[in-house]
Amino acid sequence: MNMKKIIPILLSAAVLASCARQGTVGASDDAKIYLDAWIQQNYPDAPQTSLGAFIIEDTPGIGSLLGDKQYVRVEYTTQDLKGNYGNSTFAQINRQLDSYTTHGYYGPVVWFRGESLDNLRAGVEDVLSTMRIGGTRKAVIPGWLLSTQGTGYASRYSTAEEYVKNCSGTNLIYTIRVEDAFDDIEAWEKDSLARYITLNCPTAQTDSLDGWYYIRTAEPSSTETFPDDTTIYCNYTLRRLDGTVLDTSIEKVAKDNGLYSSSKSYGPVTINMAESYTGITMGSDETDVVDGFAYAFKHMHPHESGSAIFWSGLGYSYSGQGSDIPGYCPLRFDIDIVDSE
Repeated sequence: MNMKKIIPILLSAAVLASCARQGTVGASDDAKIYLDAWIQQNYPDAPQTSLGAFIIEDTPGIGSLLGDKQYVRVEYTTQDLKGNYGNSTFAQINRQLDSYTTHGYYGPVVWFRGESLDNLRAGVEDVLSTMRIGGTRKAVIPGWLLSTQGTGYASRYSTAEEYVKNCSGTNLIYTIRVEDAFDDIEAWEKDSLARYITLNCPTAQTDSLDGWYYIRTAEPSSTETFPDDTTIYCNYTLRRLDGTVLDTSIEKVAKDNGLYSSSKSYGPVTINMAESYTGITMGSDETDVVDGFAYAFKHMHPHESGSAIFWSGLGYSYSGQGSDIPGYCPLRFDIDIVDSE
């Protein structure tokens, strides 16, 4: 796994479609005729949301209404009108799709509901708007409510008619279960991490860097700190907090966890120290590393081993990294310092 800091544009899990220019004929007039006929044949009694999605199954939760909470934590699945699966947070469905990997992440994800580049598609937000925490809803969302303006920004209009007139896309069936909702994502994540630490790592040391914890697992050979111009040689293993190994410099660990690649060189990597932890890099090409990993070397000593655990603000933030690290995912690095010069 590339540990370089990259923050790609996060796109919500929805179809990307384009908005058409306004004209005398609506972009989705024909598509609406087709979908209305399909609904009449398959779900004639399905109630509609304010923008025109069709709710075909609904299990109300007993928690509070989502209201205008900025973030929701959900499990979800998408299907086309023939029932073929698209995206899903469930391992079982990904196994059916042959897209399952032993180190992929399957479970609740966080969606942002506010106005920004990575906001939810209008139809998804429309379905969520009247849900409660703990509720599950299955809805047919018209393609025109899943459109973007070509940049990842979801189209926004005031009425259902405007969407039909101006936008087009592919119809999808969303099944959404709401696990939680909150306004302050940083506070929620740090509180969740603190509870994890209390239950699983009660001896972990805290630090002035909020949301960062350290567990010493092997004593150092001395108490000396590393000068800023030091080159450190270390082995590392990156895990999610569910224990899944995502990356490692150790060949045996890679083989044991289905990560081995014959094209990768295994063995201690070089860490280039710097005056600030934000300037610490890896390797001869001085690749940037995530802050939570770098910060550990400012606290470690020669031949020490330890684990750094930290919130996503010191890792891959809202963007995550591929299918293994979702947005807002805390991480754990197990580090063994082999040598230094």
